[in-house]
Amino acid sequence: MTFEYKDRYGKKKKYSKSGFPTKKAAQVHAAAVQSDLAKGLVVDNTVHTVDELFQQMIKLPGYSPNTISLYRDNYNKHILPVLGNADIKELHYPELQSFFTDMSTVGKSAVATTKTVLTGIGNLAVKSGYIASWPINLVQTSGVNHSRKKAGSSDYLSETDFKSLLNLVSHAKDEFTSGSKGVFLMLGYYLGLRIAEACALTWDDVDFQSRTIRINKQLTYTRLKVKDFYIRDMTKTEKSNAVLPVPEPLIESLKEWRDYNPYPLILCTEEGRWLHPRNTGNTIRTAAQKLGFDFHPHMLRHTYITNLVLAGTDLKTVADLARHASAAMSLQVYTETTDLRKAEAIARAFEDEIPNILA
Repeated sequence: MTFEYKDRYGKKKKYSKSGFPTKKAAQVHAAAVQSDLAKGLVVDNTVHTVDELFQQMIKLPGYSPNTISLYRDNYNKHILPVLGNADIKELHYPELQSFFTDMSTVGKSAVATTKTVLTGIGNLAVKSGYIASWPINLVQTSGVNHSRKKAGSSDYLSETDFKSLLNLVSHAKDEFTSGSKGVFLMLGYYLGLRIAEACALTWDDVDFQSRTIRINKQLTYTRLKVKDFYIRDMTKTEKSNAVLPVPEPLIESLKEWRDYNPYPLILCTEEGRWLHPRNTGNTIRTAAQKLGFDFHPHMLRHTYITNLVLAGTDLKTVADLARHASAAMSLQVYTETTDLRKAEAIARAFEDEIPNILA
C-alpha cells in the first residue's frame, strides 16, 4: 500500500507499508492513516518513545533548574523503568491507568509529580503531531500519605501559631541568621512567596516609598553546594513575575531588618552567604514541633491565599496576588475555604438546642 500526501507544512511525502494479510486490511489501515493526516498528525512509522519526549520536554523554555532536577529524579525513578522505551502512540488510557494503579503504594507527592511529568510529555507529543490526544486527565490516582502532619492538622497556619513560631525562630542563638529566618517566615505569610523566590530577594527589589516588592527571580540550589548556589532571572511561571503590595507589618519589619542587615541579599547568614532553603525549612519545622504543630514552607503560601479568601477577596484578585499560572489553582483553595465557611455558618445558625416539637 502506497500513496502520496502533503504534510501540515504543505510538503509532499510518500507513505508506504506492506505485509498486510488481506487487501481489506490494507484498505482499513490506509483509511486510518488518512484520518490521522486529516487531523494534522505525523504518519511516518518512526517510534517516538516516552524517554525521547521527556528529554525534549526538559529542554523547553520555562523550566527552572530546581524544577528540572525534581522532574528528572522522579522520571528516572518511576517512569523510565516502566514506560521509558514505550512508543507514545501505543499508550492509551488502559496502559496509563494500569501504570498509576501499580503506583498505589508510592507516596502521594511522588504520584502527583509523576502525573505532572507525564502530562508534559503527552502534551508535547500532541503538539508535535505524534498523537491526537492524551488521556492523562481520565486517569485516577492514589498513593500512600507519607506526610508528617498529625491527624486533623491542615496546611493553614493560624495567626496565633504564626506569631508564636516567628517569635521562637527569630530569637534563637544565632541572632543574625535567626533574624533572616524570621524575615523568611514573614515573606511567606504576608506575600505568599515561594521559598526559592524569597531566598533570591535583594534590597533593590524593595520599594519602601511605594510599599511594593518586585518578584522576578529565584534561587537555584537543588543538588548544589551552598557556594554554587546562584540566582536565575526567571520565576516558576510567567505569571510569577509581579510587583506585589506589601502590608504594613511586613514593610515595617523590612525597614528594621535593612538597618541591621548590610548585605545585598535580604535573606542571608551573618557572613552574607546564601540562606539554605532546605536547612531553613528544617529549622522552622523543628521549632513548630516544639510548639505542638507541624510546619512545611508551602504552608505559608497556602495560608496567604486562604487569608485573602477569608478577607472576601474576589477570585481574580486572589489569582493575581497568588501569581498562579491559572485561576484553577487559586479556585481549589478558594473552594476549600468557602466550603469551610459554609460549614461554620451552618454550625452557628443551628447551634441552639433543637426544640422538642412533640412537647
